[in-house]
Amino acid sequence: MTPNIEWRAVEQLVFGGAVGPQLLTQPVSLVVIIIGLMVTSGVVSGYVALFAWQRRSMPGAIGLGVLALASGWWSSGYLLELIVADVTLKLTLADLQWVGVLVAPIAWFFFAFSYAGRDRFTARPSLCVLSVLPVIGLVAVWTNSLHHLMWTSVTVVPAVGRAITILQMEWGPLYWVVLGYSYLLWLAGAVVILRTALDMPDIYRLQAITLVLGTLMPVLGNFATTLLELYGAAIDMTPAAFTFAGLACTVAISRYELLESRPVPRWVARERVVETMADAVVVTDTKWRVTDVNRAAARVLNDTADELKGRPVGDVIDEFSPDQRDTDQVTVRLGSSQRYFELRTSAFCDHHGRDIGHALVFRDVTDRRLNLQQLEVMNRVLRHNLRTEANLLEGYANLVLDDIDGGEFDDARDHAKTLQDHAKTLVNISQKARKLGVTRGSDGNGDVQLHPAAVQIRAAADAVRTDFACANVRLVELPDRDVVCAPTLEPIVRELVENGVQHNGSSTPVVSVTAGWEDDELVI
Repeated sequence: MTPNIEWRAVEQLVFGGAVGPQLLTQPVSLVVIIIGLMVTSGVVSGYVALFAWQRRSMPGAIGLGVLALASGWWSSGYLLELIVADVTLKLTLADLQWVGVLVAPIAWFFFAFSYAGRDRFTARPSLCVLSVLPVIGLVAVWTNSLHHLMWTSVTVVPAVGRAITILQMEWGPLYWVVLGYSYLLWLAGAVVILRTALDMPDIYRLQAITLVLGTLMPVLGNFATTLLELYGAAIDMTPAAFTFAGLACTVAISRYELLESRPVPRWVARERVVETMADAVVVTDTKWRVTDVNRAAARVLNDTADELKGRPVGDVIDEFSPDQRDTDQVTVRLGSSQRYFELRTSAFCDHHGRDIGHALVFRDVTDRRLNLQQLEVMNRVLRHNLRTEANLLEGYANLVLDDIDGGEFDDARDHAKTLQDHAKTLVNISQKARKLGVTRGSDGNGDVQLHPAAVQIRAAADAVRTDFACANVRLVELPDRDVVCAPTLEPIVRELVENGVQHNGSSTPVVSVTAGWEDDELVI
């Protein structure tokens, strides 16, 4: 079937209000203005498309470029449709324009949501879903003669002394569905851009206002054309209105740095900060059920966010109790990883001051805790060694004095050499303390590499065996390999074992080492 085509002997244009003689005297100037705007639209669209292509790596650039190409295609096609006389060619041009008609709203939606940072809506699956109805509409346009869902008849209306001819359509039901869907896409893009700009600096607000005002002009032009067609034939003002959209983009590019940088909406910044922060964050409702977690929390709890949501926080974190919510800080143990966390809780309130949920922030303090524990052990060992050497120094110093008083200078010399040896031992203890302090200080940055405690204890025992060949160092019991500690454990254990060897009266000293994990502590 071929579309119903009717020639109407009407030498006039309906361009607002009722048809009257005053409009009949100005058809040429009106057509010139519209044609001029469509030519301008093509030029401006080309400039915007080229600019967007040059910055195609920026978010939204591809959407803006496709929008410019679609509007240029639509404007150029409609301009040719007006001026060609052959009806068949005119209908073909009208069908081809629908590519731009249906692509433009999707491109605007893609640009707006990319600009606003809502990447979930610009992913390929989302775009495929958004394109379903436009694709159906495009297929319906090219097969309209089979079903007449897009239009039921076409009337060729000559105008301006037959200088141009207008195709007046009697639209079918699918056309109105596609039109309403396109309006929704345009409106959604405008709303999300304006909403994003509210919290942004002035330059982004000006960008948003300029873009929205410009790109809504084609929508207004199309809406006005739809109303005017109720009175008869009307030139489609949508392609001409794209001139204003292109000029708005040009202003945003030249004056407000469009596509030079991407605005970061407040909600995006907050979401990304929480999601990427090193601290684990768990959000609960008023009944302490988990409603959300960030990546760090999911990693620490060794579960996915979907699996954690809805569970009572007490089931997720064994050592947590809602009774602790008023405590500023508390250290808890999560899972079997032997990591310790400083817990801070805070309540969410609505505008009326009512609690609507809680936020639990866990900061890893494992290294700090291990450092404090090992510092305490290190201090005890060093104090013991210093006290022992100080007592020996005092004793040998007294012997030297007694030998001098008794005239036993050879004995005094021997005791003085022994005194000198113990003084060197004190120096060695001081150097060990300095090395341990440096190692401990490097453990406090939160990035320390923890090592199995059993491996460090074995290394300490091997070092003592090397330094004291006569010593028999026995490792009676060691903790499991999942018990890990900072690297300061090895020198501390080595110092302890050396003390056991040095202060053993036997010629073949025996030192037994037993280590185990008891009550969340490593006991040696």
